[in-house]
Amino acid sequence: MLQRTSHRFYRIAGTAMLALAAPLFWWVSDASQSVLIDPMLFVFSHTVVEMFAVVVAMLIFATGYQAILYQRNGAVVLLGIGFLGVGVLDFLHTMAYSGMPDALTPNSPQKSMYFWLAARLLAAVSLLVYVLLPKGGEISTTRKRWATACMLAAIAAISALGLLNPDHAPVLFVPGKGQTPLKVGLEWTVIALNLLTLMGLWQRRQYLVGEALSVLEFTAALAAVSELFFTQIGIIDMDLANAVGHVYKVAAYLFLLEATFNESMRRPLEIIQGQNLREKVALNAAPDGVLWVNSKGCILMANPAMKALTGYNPDELQGKGVDIFLPPSARGDDAETMHRYFRDSQASAPGGVDLNLTHQDGHSLPVNLSLGNWVDGNEHHTIAYIRDLTERKKNEASLRHQASHDDLTGLANRWLFRLQLNDALVSAHNSRRQVAVLLIDLDHFKSVNDSFGHATGDTLLKKVGQRIQTYMRASDTLARMGGDEFGVLMADLSDVDIAVEQAKTLLVALQSVFVLGSEEVHTGASVGLTFFPMDGADGDTLLRYADMALYHAKGMGRGVYACYSPNMEKHVQEDMRLHARLKDALSHGRLQLHYQPQVDVQTGAIVAAEALLRWTDPVLGSVSPTRFIPVAEATGLILPLSQWVLDTACAQIAQWAQSGTPLRVAVNISAQQFRQRDFPQTVRETLDRHQVQARWLDIEITESVAMSQPTQAREQLNALARLGCSIALDDFGTGYSSLAYLKALPVNKLKIDKSFMDGIPSDANDAAIARAIIALAKSLGLQLVAEGVETNAQLAFLREFSCEAYQGWLFAKAMPADELNRLIQLNGVSPALPQ
Repeated sequence: MLQRTSHRFYRIAGTAMLALAAPLFWWVSDASQSVLIDPMLFVFSHTVVEMFAVVVAMLIFATGYQAILYQRNGAVVLLGIGFLGVGVLDFLHTMAYSGMPDALTPNSPQKSMYFWLAARLLAAVSLLVYVLLPKGGEISTTRKRWATACMLAAIAAISALGLLNPDHAPVLFVPGKGQTPLKVGLEWTVIALNLLTLMGLWQRRQYLVGEALSVLEFTAALAAVSELFFTQIGIIDMDLANAVGHVYKVAAYLFLLEATFNESMRRPLEIIQGQNLREKVALNAAPDGVLWVNSKGCILMANPAMKALTGYNPDELQGKGVDIFLPPSARGDDAETMHRYFRDSQASAPGGVDLNLTHQDGHSLPVNLSLGNWVDGNEHHTIAYIRDLTERKKNEASLRHQASHDDLTGLANRWLFRLQLNDALVSAHNSRRQVAVLLIDLDHFKSVNDSFGHATGDTLLKKVGQRIQTYMRASDTLARMGGDEFGVLMADLSDVDIAVEQAKTLLVALQSVFVLGSEEVHTGASVGLTFFPMDGADGDTLLRYADMALYHAKGMGRGVYACYSPNMEKHVQEDMRLHARLKDALSHGRLQLHYQPQVDVQTGAIVAAEALLRWTDPVLGSVSPTRFIPVAEATGLILPLSQWVLDTACAQIAQWAQSGTPLRVAVNISAQQFRQRDFPQTVRETLDRHQVQARWLDIEITESVAMSQPTQAREQLNALARLGCSIALDDFGTGYSSLAYLKALPVNKLKIDKSFMDGIPSDANDAAIARAIIALAKSLGLQLVAEGVETNAQLAFLREFSCEAYQGWLFAKAMPADELNRLIQLNGVSPALPQ
């Protein structure tokens, strides 16, 4: 009501002043009726009015700066800081007025008008910005201080010019002639800004509906009228137009103070009152019972929810002791105990305590009681929160279901799977039937997550679970064991072949593409099987053996199944030992890169080298890549291992370039490394780290990797090609050999696989295939490298059919970099740069 009354007064006052402005403007604009004011009286009046204006501006700053609980705090704070500058400029305008003691330099109309216009422009801009700014949250104290400091710095710069060098400012007033066109133009600019503010208020009236809209409109209108009067100042600025303009300016300040006071102080108080009311409403609407109890155990307040819990109306409970919730037979001896519990207990721990409360009709109700305590003066008070536990007991059943099922897929989880496995084993032991455990692990699931994101990975897991279920018997149990691993329990089997056939069926089913939104994902799976009673008699043993069988299946190349056999345990232990030694070798620098030269078929010059990983372990001796690479792929160690190879190869490229014998190096990229979305970025960073040009690095990937997910492969290879790397397709002819995909991929080079070279020239089929690959490469403009060239007859074949380069034991085995350096000195390096 106070706000409405206050705004009504301002509307009346503002309307009256705007109505009076027209005759006043007519009066002051008539040169024949010009009214001059005594200079001493004018200076005195001007000083009083301006000091009042400065005080009001500072009040606007104070109220705006301290704004709280306001949906546009940022706007009102900036408005307040703006008027801090306005107040300072108004003060300097007053001090610089003719007739006042000189402020550093002689006072003059030019000097005072300079500060006047600076203040008016700042006020108009601040008001316009305030109107146009959107809603914003609280502004931190640090930001407020920075904004204030920036404003003061700007004002200091303006003041320095006005106080020290006023004559350097644009001429605003010429004695004996009056205002310059520039000064009048700036006054009209201020008027235009205020009119823009009015337009903004009108256009945003729905957005600003909760604010003192009419007061802001009068502020902008009065400010514009004030400037209108200042366009009419005569030859001597101490006239009626000047005086009336100052009055309207102060009026505009007062209206703006009302608006900022309303939004910064009055409205927050109303909000707090509203919050108190809402808290009371919330307390009354709370579904839990709430009691306010004093130190004597007397109930001072109860909310309406206590009616549903106890059967008593809140008014009935006020003034009663808390022992009213005890059975009548217990209200004597136990009443004091209950009073002491409310009086002496500390605030309840989370969850409170569970107890039984007696309803008015006599039945017992399980509830949870939580207490909060505080002291008001010397009086101890307790708030009791009482919750009905009936519904919670229903929820516990739901929680038990959640505890035994996977949240993502809804399938049984590992705990329930083990429980049902143990039950199945007991039943099978009595019936002399068999039980099979199948562990299914998705192939390349991490790559799906890395490539498409975890949301797509989660969707894939759901789809996999649904697909597996469609191929299961009604009596089988499917569980998500964790991550991308699923378990199938097949109980009451008459023959283990049933489980084997099931594993084959699931492998075929999971090889099919999964359509996930706009993405097509290929994954596949590996399966490990174990059987009761042949392999083990308890659930833990069967699961452990199934896991070994699964590991063995992955080591066999993935996409296959394996049944447990006793020698698997030894093999798994060997692989674990190998993994540990390999990890140790990687971290302690015991790996090496050897380089096999790639040689020009015609000239015999070395044109490039392929980097090949070698490992000699102090315990295991020399370990073949065919032995340790599958272990690295199965354990995830392949990613850091591949990065080490790329990093070491780039370092070697840099050494050869610095020594004056730059040599292109081909690096084999693993499937897991290639499927990383950030792989091109990793290559770029590695090249930059060693200051290597990308043209000296060949990226080699196998056909199967490139063609298994062609869309992703094209994106990755295009990114690598843009870096400047050459792309080589390794083992060409042994995989998909899809000409459509080959045409779409940015491949620079094909490598003829050693398996084709072995039969040349005696095997007509190998020779025909090699000739076809050479012809295909030439038709597509691709370079060729033949692998595994070991005889002069093979080299002659390559010369005859114009294959550009070869590598193999005929020229040299893979060797350390220093040995290759000596070979380069003997044979030279082809001067041709990579294409």
